Amino acid sequence: MNTTDEPHLFTLFRHIDESGISGTNRVLDGAVFHTGQVVVCWRSDINNDQPGYSSIAIYPSWEAFLHIHVHSHAPDTMEIKFKPEQTSN
Repeated sequence: MNTTDEPHLFTLFRHIDESGISGTNRVLDGAVFHTGQVVVCWRSDINNDQPGYSSIAIYPSWEAFLHIHVHSHAPDTMEIKFKPEQTSN
């Protein structure tokens, strides 16, 4: 997925929290690295509805992350927004 050497940063927004654990709105921030690996940080510690503990997870690929955290949920219950790529000077 990553066609440059720079990490692609993204945020996952949940509109509905089916599990009652991660909450709604901005629930995790992540990065896709040049290797294809994905690292995410759950934002549970700042969840206003049900504060918890943040955790970091590593996935071998974008497809693995989507399979576990996106495709396993009902359609249109979340969205992923990528940060625009920045050019270095």
